[in-house]
Amino acid sequence: MSRKIKILKMKVMSIIGISWFSLSLICIAGFINSDMEAAVGWGILGMLYAIPYSIVGLVKSNNASKKETNVTQELIKLAELKEKGVLTEDEFQAKKIDLLKM
Repeated sequence: MSRKIKILKMKVMSIIGISWFSLSLICIAGFINSDMEAAVGWGILGMLYAIPYSIVGLVKSNNASKKETNVTQELIKLAELKEKGVLTEDEFQAKKIDLLKM
């Protein structure tokens, strides 16, 4: 699976978590006067599921996008070293393959 798809999946997970939490808040507000147990249940679901789910999704998507940027920057640096003659073609190809495997 490509990195872009993983990043997109993490962002979608985060949006689902935020939406779930918002729905939980709406249900808490709606049930608070009539059914306290339902309000507490929705609050617990929001705290235990939605908040951690959305935070983990955001953190993972941010880390994955940073990693993708770093790989691109490293490839640019390797190409510059090859152009300057610091790296041979074989060294460049080996390092490029190592970077793309990550």
